[in-house]
Amino acid sequence: MSARIEAYIYSSGVTGTLDATQSLTVTEPGPVSFTATLAAPALFSDALTQWAALLNASPLTGTYSITWDSAAQSVAISATGVASFDFTLQGALRAVWGYSGAGGSGAASYVGNVQSRARFDDLRFSSGAILNADDVQLRDYTYGRHRAIAWGTVDTWRSKVHVQNARADLFLSSYCVSGKIRVYQDETIATPYSAVNLGGYVDAYVVGLTNHADTRGRVWLMCDLDLSVPRA
Repeated sequence: MSARIEAYIYSSGVTGTLDATQSLTVTEPGPVSFTATLAAPALFSDALTQWAALLNASPLTGTYSITWDSAAQSVAISATGVASFDFTLQGALRAVWGYSGAGGSGAASYVGNVQSRARFDDLRFSSGAILNADDVQLRDYTYGRHRAIAWGTVDTWRSKVHVQNARADLFLSSYCVSGKIRVYQDETIATPYSAVNLGGYVDAYVVGLTNHADTRGRVWLMCDLDLSVPRA
């Protein structure tokens, strides 16, 4: 059973502001240019759909498609109705999409040439105990100037992830091991986890990544991934 992990992509919603993973610019012959910027943070796959919708609602002539290429493990972008187009990925979006360069020029379709850092397919995932991580603390600060109560209402999933050694370094430095992610425990199940759907996906925050021992020469690297799941 294969698993998948996708990252949530941050966006400030303002072009040029904290523009690391949110914007791309497409230029058609003319030239006519348009910059598509996510309105808000979004799941990686949802972000692809939103970028395409922004391009297709713009003054650009072409009709654009932005999709995931599972064979290349990267993003494909193409257009019909226009002979060619150029595109530029802003900030770190090249790593998110799986491109070694900042974009492309002179063609009507492109596909990334490296593993995306925002989505990893064909993983192996196992979840252990789901622990109650409620925490209430009374904290005092120097000279009694401030007192605060800290609390949390989350469950912690102690899980293990196996990734092929050929992709291990990319995985351990990716957007899929920090911040908010979605774990598809079984890639064939596209509905959320519940008491009657134990193989469903989980939206969670990464709070720990440990024990990724050196297993060079072996097929798989295993690491412990601790996930914090807020309660509804």
